[in-house]
Amino acid sequence: MKQGDEAAPTVVLGLLRLGALFGVIAVVAYSFWDLYSESAALNRLAATAKGYHYTESCDAEGNLVSSLPANCVDLNHYVFIDGPVMKAIRRNCAGKSAATLTFEKGKVARTEINNVEKMLQFRARNGTNSPCGPYRQKTGGTNSKAR
Repeated sequence: MKQGDEAAPTVVLGLLRLGALFGVIAVVAYSFWDLYSESAALNRLAATAKGYHYTESCDAEGNLVSSLPANCVDLNHYVFIDGPVMKAIRRNCAGKSAATLTFEKGKVARTEINNVEKMLQFRARNGTNSPCGPYRQKTGGTNSKAR
């Protein structure tokens, strides 16, 4: 056996391994970007909103009207309005000030998008809203969690 025939890695094999490592890193990075990006959150909200069965009609400010097709739902924390531009009227029950949120890229925080999506999914699954505030249920005039 010659000394040059040892099973030592070659430059080509090293480059192949390095390329495979970068490929795996790229796939993992893309997966995280797709999962947590603002555009992905907007796409998920749009898909959830499209599949929801609305029973109330609202104008752009969240006021109930009867002349429009059904396009809104009261989610306790938000009044969600589906349309060419999705909107939500945030109520101050979540500890944040009331505001009108427009779901367009760069106009609303990703956490707000995710909150509205989760509440819309909860309403679609359970037929009820999630409670408004951390201590919604009270017993005997005091918080049940306070004791």
